[in-house]
Amino acid sequence: MPDNDVIIWARPERPARGKAPAYSRDQIAAAAVRIADADGLEAVTMRRVAAEIGAGAMSLYRYVRNKDELHMLMADVVLPDTLGEPPADWREALREYARGVRRIVHAHPWFPVVSAEVQVPGPNMMRGLEWLMSTVDGLGLDIDGMMEVAFTVQILAIGFAQNEIAEARALARSGLTREQWQAQQGPYVEAVINSGEFPYFTRIVHDARIPHEVEGEVFDRALDRVLNGIAATLPRGTRR
Repeated sequence: MPDNDVIIWARPERPARGKAPAYSRDQIAAAAVRIADADGLEAVTMRRVAAEIGAGAMSLYRYVRNKDELHMLMADVVLPDTLGEPPADWREALREYARGVRRIVHAHPWFPVVSAEVQVPGPNMMRGLEWLMSTVDGLGLDIDGMMEVAFTVQILAIGFAQNEIAEARALARSGLTREQWQAQQGPYVEAVINSGEFPYFTRIVHDARIPHEVEGEVFDRALDRVLNGIAATLPRGTRR
């Protein structure tokens, strides 16, 4: 197979002969991550990354051939390179996993987009996949069922974190505290309630706890609901 067709993970990072590369893949990925965290994924260009590590723009192509490969490195480097044994209880293991995904997305809001683009996982992503799948093995599911359970939890964690990030950004753009923002919306909300046309919205305003709770508590309860739903679909004898 021509070298041009070999995926980055299958290419040796160091040549068998000749001079050692001046930069490692981890250094390049870390530079791209810093840029994405600070200025967004759109700011990550080959030229910008090269400048970040002090290399010439064209020289970076000796390490990564295009932005797709750069994204593959980014998605992998932010994941843990070592994982402990998962908890024996599958529910607790999936809770641990979901909380970890939520933390990663909060730290790197671009991660869901980049990781979704990755067609072939890198070493850290592969280790994470093995860890995750091992937590749902033994529940009486075939491999497709195991994937559905694992990715349902993953999608919940990603979506929840993205919603939290979007709300925080909107509040930051307003220049108001949460209390000031709520007070500003007060007259409109009162008018909606007084119209009598939106009874469920009225109940949310008057009775719901969620808008006033700590986000982590809401996430944990939502996660438990999902885990309870998963448990209800497991074959008899494996539901716990």
